[in-house]
Amino acid sequence: MAVFGVIQAAVVLQARSAVTEAARAAVRAETLAGSQPGDALDAARQVAGPSGVRDISVAVHRSGALTTVEVRARVPVLLDRASTPLSASAVGVKEGT
Repeated sequence: MAVFGVIQAAVVLQARSAVTEAARAAVRAETLAGSQPGDALDAARQVAGPSGVRDISVAVHRSGALTTVEVRARVPVLLDRASTPLSASAVGVKEGT
């Protein structure tokens, strides 16, 4: 049973890393000059999707030149019978400001 716990912990930690990197990619995509609606979500899905996380969503908040992106996702655990929510955020400055 301990081995199963170690494996599940590794899965969650790897997924957490993927969601964190997805937030960074999403804020980069969102702050580029000429970015379009949906670019942040596309970037987050491209980065986090291969790690096996599900239900990826992105919230974008702007305050002046600062853009904050929050990525939320779920990672399957317990042999895919349950899932754990994960979230990460990143902040960037809009190009050209």
